[in-house]
Amino acid sequence: DWEVTAADESYQNWTRKLRVGTNALGLALLMGNISGEIDLTRNLSFYLPVYYSALNYFTSTIKFRTFAVQPELRWNFSRPDGLFVGAHFGLAYFNLAANGNWRIQTRNGNEPLIGGGLSVGYRLPLSQDRKWNLDLALGAGAYRFHYDKFYNEPNGALAGSVERTYIGLDNASVTFSYSFDLGRGGRQ
Repeated sequence: DWEVTAADESYQNWTRKLRVGTNALGLALLMGNISGEIDLTRNLSFYLPVYYSALNYFTSTIKFRTFAVQPELRWNFSRPDGLFVGAHFGLAYFNLAANGNWRIQTRNGNEPLIGGGLSVGYRLPLSQDRKWNLDLALGAGAYRFHYDKFYNEPNGALAGSVERTYIGLDNASVTFSYSFDLGRGGRQ
């Protein structure tokens, strides 16, 4: 006879969750952001962060305006906390200036930065009931982007266009989230 152990029962009777959160690093850069993560199976989840900023930083020659999304499939090695890895796609529209000679923005306003990569992270519970969590994640990827380069002054003239490929860090997050139970997941 096969015996069901407590570990087997725990694995089979997981509860599907929806997590809603915000990245504190994005907020520190004055980028509004929200994320949602939903369990697809016991170990697989879908994560979607959305970032938006329309601000100049105290002057028109310093700005970090962006709209970005980075959907990700995550494999969670243990539930509900612990190590996870992910594969993500990224898309961003931008208008950036750092008080230098140039301002760069998405080519013609319609050719976003686009690419994808891999990430690794760890989830820690912040409350006894495990509803509040802290996710620490770091990711890297490759992106193609085509941008227009303008003189960094009000209504600065177009100085040219640049097409590049970026390979490197594409995500750093310190995300605080709240979990909602969506019901029993059953045997996955």
